[in-house]
Amino acid sequence: MSRLRRIIYILIPTLSFLGVYIYDVTQYATRVEVGDGMYVREILMIISFTLLFLLLQDRRGQRVRGIPKELGRLLLVGAFLASITALASFLSSSGNPDDVRQISVKAIDGFLSFAVGIPLGMFAIITLLTIKDLVLYKRRKGAWRNFLIYLVLLVLACFSTLPLLTVEFALIASSITFLAIIMVIVNSFKQNWIVTLSRREKIYSIIYSALLFCVFTLLAVLSENEFGQKALRTISAPLQHFAFLNFIFGAIYSGMAFVSTLFHLPTAEQYERKQSELSSLHNLTRLVSQVFDFQDLVNSVTHMTLDVVGANRAWLEIRKKKEVSSGLAFDIASQQNISAEQIEAVTGNGASPLRDLLVDSKKFLIVDDVPNDRRTKHLKGSDIKIASLVSVPLISHNELIGILHATKDIEYGFDQDDVDVLTTFADNVTIAIENSRLISESLERERLKQEIMVAQQMQKKLLPEHPPQFPSLQFAASWEPSMEVGGDYYDFVNLGSNKVGLVVGDVAGKGVSAAFYMAEVKGIFQSLSKLCKSPKELLVRANETLMGSLERKAFISIVYAIFDYVKGTVQLARAGHCPVVYVSATKQELIRPNGLGLGLTDGEIFQQSTEGSIIRLTDGDVCVFYTDGITEARNAEGDEYGYERLLQVVTSTRNESAQHIMTTLLNEVKAHTGYQSFADDMTLVVAKWVGPTQSK
Repeated sequence: MSRLRRIIYILIPTLSFLGVYIYDVTQYATRVEVGDGMYVREILMIISFTLLFLLLQDRRGQRVRGIPKELGRLLLVGAFLASITALASFLSSSGNPDDVRQISVKAIDGFLSFAVGIPLGMFAIITLLTIKDLVLYKRRKGAWRNFLIYLVLLVLACFSTLPLLTVEFALIASSITFLAIIMVIVNSFKQNWIVTLSRREKIYSIIYSALLFCVFTLLAVLSENEFGQKALRTISAPLQHFAFLNFIFGAIYSGMAFVSTLFHLPTAEQYERKQSELSSLHNLTRLVSQVFDFQDLVNSVTHMTLDVVGANRAWLEIRKKKEVSSGLAFDIASQQNISAEQIEAVTGNGASPLRDLLVDSKKFLIVDDVPNDRRTKHLKGSDIKIASLVSVPLISHNELIGILHATKDIEYGFDQDDVDVLTTFADNVTIAIENSRLISESLERERLKQEIMVAQQMQKKLLPEHPPQFPSLQFAASWEPSMEVGGDYYDFVNLGSNKVGLVVGDVAGKGVSAAFYMAEVKGIFQSLSKLCKSPKELLVRANETLMGSLERKAFISIVYAIFDYVKGTVQLARAGHCPVVYVSATKQELIRPNGLGLGLTDGEIFQQSTEGSIIRLTDGDVCVFYTDGITEARNAEGDEYGYERLLQVVTSTRNESAQHIMTTLLNEVKAHTGYQSFADDMTLVVAKWVGPTQSK
């Protein structure tokens, strides 16, 4: 409400009351009727109290109050006005009878009538508005209609008392009043607000309703006695009837509220329990979406269980992922008011442990009398004072993931309603636990992914950033792991004296373990390449170093070549690796010097089985070093790329640069696989001898 409107709602009634009071005093003093003054007076009073009605209605709409508190405030105001009215009535009746008959026209008594009548009229308005809110609380069909009928009858009954109406209208007025009282009784049955009260609020409502019944009854009597009636009629005859009917409404509604609340009192505990259940389920729903920490979640679950079923103890057991020889194993995820030793005594001991019963049936279990039940008779005489117990399994995708237990200290403490509520609660708990697990696993996977990405970046740093280039010799290299990290390896080393070393290796397996071995091979190669004069010598010494560190089933295939980029020769040795592709103007061949993989056998056998080989290069010759991820790449039908296709591509592109040969070869391999993810790491190094003449 705007400030201007509020001022108007207050100012107009104030001025009207003042004007009517002056008019009454003037009329008494002069004893002269002022034309139609009586009608103007009644119109002003009706307008004034209508504005006060709108003001009070708007003020109530700005406040949200509890119903018992609202009844308490109504009681205080009503009791105060009843006391003032009763006192004024007593004082007025003790004077001169002639004075009583003249009270409405005497200045001082007229002021007293205004002082009592206006507050009573405003209180009648407050009573009507309060009862309206109660009647229409959680309204059903017909509630507003019945109340509207009462309002119409109330208005008609009030207007029937206007002085301008004839005496013959009195019978109709009485009939309207009777019908209004009938609708008062009808509306008084609308007590929906009582159901929503807690036990404490119901007790307060019983007290307030009983006292309000007395107050409204007293006000109704006072509004019809000699002083009260004349005090209200001094202001307005319709106001007196309005107050009387609303006080009757207040008395009847308060009496009905007292009786209804009294009968609803035994259900208060059940209602509070339902409220607690709804609140707990709401909180659990919040936990499902907001609480990611597993321990916080299970602690909240057991604490809520105590509230949901009014238990004394509760605990939650979660099934271990790894089963033991004796069957399913459980961990105590959270517990309230009970120790781990007591839990084990309750659920894990006895001829038929409760856990086994729940695992077998996957249904709830309820024990009404723990000491005397055959399933828990082992607890009889123990220090564990548990009288009744209920256990509900947590089922996810038809698999038991946990058990929720609750106990009470009284026999038959759990009924079917408790079981139903706890089962519903357990279903939500299952969802919450599964979500928490999924989130934890997702975070763990993300953490591992980030660590793997770091490992990938570190592994890439172990490889050459760019292959070396010489006027007579071109190199091009590519490394692609099938996973984030892999076991393929290639490297170059400057050996001095116009020589450069090249190593290409493949650790058996894929992933992180292969990547660790690859890093180890790099260190060995870098340290031995400067000490060993031939590829065979390096492989022999590398095998001796790796025999003590490789796992039994692990091995490394490798090829090592030393290029003389002035003389155009290649010395190479192979340890179980793919053959080297050699393509010249006159031939295409796979060079396969004998050799076992590193880590497969001891030094003597390895040395005897390892051979060296020398290739003398001519202008345009191409050597291709690779891992088996190239030749074993399969298409959708399962056909391998193979050596034949490899030789064909290298032969067809022999006259191109080393970079072009490598790019073409990789594109052909990927086209063969349909550009799908490949099953093994792929490493490719192309070396092309352009010759001293072309290099000038």
